[in-house]
Amino acid sequence: MNDDDDSEFASLMTGVKRLHSDRINVYRHRGHKKFVPRSQDHKAAAPAKFPSVSTPARDSHFNSGMQTKLQRRIRQGQIRPEASLDLHGYRQHEAEQTLAQFIEHALQQGMRMLIVIHGQGYRSHSDAVLKPLVQRWLACQPEVLAWCPAQPRDGAAGASYVYLRSS
Repeated sequence: MNDDDDSEFASLMTGVKRLHSDRINVYRHRGHKKFVPRSQDHKAAAPAKFPSVSTPARDSHFNSGMQTKLQRRIRQGQIRPEASLDLHGYRQHEAEQTLAQFIEHALQQGMRMLIVIHGQGYRSHSDAVLKPLVQRWLACQPEVLAWCPAQPRDGAAGASYVYLRSS
């Protein structure tokens, strides 16, 4: 380039501002939805209370923040359990207390992966008793990030892998 080219380029670039960032804010011109409170008439008509219904137990639960790869490793049994608890023969109340103590002890010891053997309920007069109890209880615990049925080598549907939050 010679001096004529430089001066010609400079004359063409008059009024052009240098960009300090190459990012484009696509949300800048979006309107925000505003919260509109309901009128007092809606508060007067309170919804009817529903009778308490016991929710069915789920097969598995994974915290929404868990990585998919970690979920897959847990489901496939690639993370070996550090401790196990066998609840065969326990009554509901005893099983719940024992499970609470087991999880508390595991958290104190810094364990992350556990296995809880609850059985499939073949000897019950009705459906399985401990399995849905354990699953509902685990779903309510903030320390439990995930639980799912174990692999066949660890007890299949009669056991659950439990993945705990780090302490």
